[in-house]
Amino acid sequence: MGEDDHSYAAHMVWEGNTGEGTARYAAYERRWRVEVAGKPDLVGSAHAAFRGEAERHDPEDLLLAAASACHMLSYLALCAREGIRVVAYEDSASARLRVNAGGGGRFEEILLAPVVTVDDPAVASRATELHRAAHKRCFIANSLAAPVRIEATVRSGDDAGEGARSTSATASMTDLTVALEHRPGALAEMGEALGRAGVSVEGGAAFAVGGRGVAHFLVEDGHAARAALEAAGIEVVAARDVLQQRLDQGVPGQLGAITRRMAEAGVNIEVLYSDHEHRLVLVVDDEARGRAVSEAWTRSRAGVQGDRGGH
Repeated sequence: MGEDDHSYAAHMVWEGNTGEGTARYAAYERRWRVEVAGKPDLVGSAHAAFRGEAERHDPEDLLLAAASACHMLSYLALCAREGIRVVAYEDSASARLRVNAGGGGRFEEILLAPVVTVDDPAVASRATELHRAAHKRCFIANSLAAPVRIEATVRSGDDAGEGARSTSATASMTDLTVALEHRPGALAEMGEALGRAGVSVEGGAAFAVGGRGVAHFLVEDGHAARAALEAAGIEVVAARDVLQQRLDQGVPGQLGAITRRMAEAGVNIEVLYSDHEHRLVLVVDDEARGRAVSEAWTRSRAGVQGDRGGH
């Protein structure tokens, strides 16, 4: 391993054998114990929907807690390095798990909603921006297939009195519409400009239309991306927030279903492509209405039934 590599080890012990092992699905308990050298043991079970003990932590709890704690620690470190004094931090995290009809499943989204209190109103805006950087640095978020969304609130002043001030920020993505010359190397120059600025492209596409190149690219930091491209003499036509929607890839007709709902709500889809995490990316003419449709779609698919699979 390199000097920046770290290794971890845990020993898992199942403690749910009631006498006949796993002879029947209903015959055994889901209790387990994790032993990590030098630390207290952690005893858990499956989620109650999967015949576990409701009073014990389950793997899904721990995954959500890990994502929340990792973001917090990354964020606090960034604030400390920039001289921003955080005096309180809480996060009401949540996650949505979808279980497939044949068993198995996946987390479709993790939502972190940290509420941060800083001691100086002058740093509230920068403290809000640092959530984006913390998300990019979080080891856990970088390791997950499920998207992690951040809806942060930063308060300053007396958080219990009238002096409190809140600034909310969602770590949403930005679609850049970029005009390119229709010649060899134009796309390479765009990619190189973004690379020099440390901007990662998370999805998109490029086309030749009417003798001109048109590119749509998804980035996390739209301001930095736009500044980098314009500094390189590349025209950015527009920078717009997007909707991201995960579809059930195993069910035919999902694209038609979600776009039909948009149409019925009077929402016009102006750009559509997929990101690197296989989510649908949409730029629409009415973001508020489109987001309401997207959230309603997600809620309609979020039901989890324990008898369909699981532990």
